[in-house]
Amino acid sequence: MENRLSLSALCRCLISITLIVLVISTTPISSHEATGGQLATANSSVNSAFSAIYYAEQNGGDVSALVEKLNTAILLIQKAVAENATDPNAATADLSNATTIAQMVSLNSSSVSTSGSIARQLRLYESLGTVAAALGLAALAYLKGDRAR
Repeated sequence: MENRLSLSALCRCLISITLIVLVISTTPISSHEATGGQLATANSSVNSAFSAIYYAEQNGGDVSALVEKLNTAILLIQKAVAENATDPNAATADLSNATTIAQMVSLNSSSVSTSGSIARQLRLYESLGTVAAALGLAALAYLKGDRAR
C-alpha cells in the first residue's frame, strides 16, 4: 500500500509540475525592450526629415547642418537596434532621441527652404538688374557715341 501511495503522490507531483510549467510558458513576460512601434516611429520621422531636407535643398537652402543632424539621428537608430537585446532602456532612449532630432530637422528645414528661395530670388533680381544696367549703358554709349565724333 505504501508503494501505491508513493506512486500516486509522484503522479500528482508530476501533474502539478507539468501544469505549473504550462502556465509559466503561456504567460507573457513583460519586457522593456524597445517595441517595433518605436522603431517605426523613428524611421518614419527620419524619412520625413529626409524629404524635408531634399525639398529645402531643391529650393536652394544650405542643408549641410541639417544633413549632419539627420545623420546623428540615423546613427542613434542603428545604435538602438544593436543594443536592444542587451540594454532595452538605452535602446528606447536612443529611439526617442532619434525621433526628436528628426522632428527638429523637419521643422528647421522649412526655414532653410524659405531662406534658400529668398536667396535664389535675390540672385535672379540681381542678375536681371545687371542685365538691365548693361543694356542701358550699351544703349547710352551707342546714342552718345555718335555725338562724340
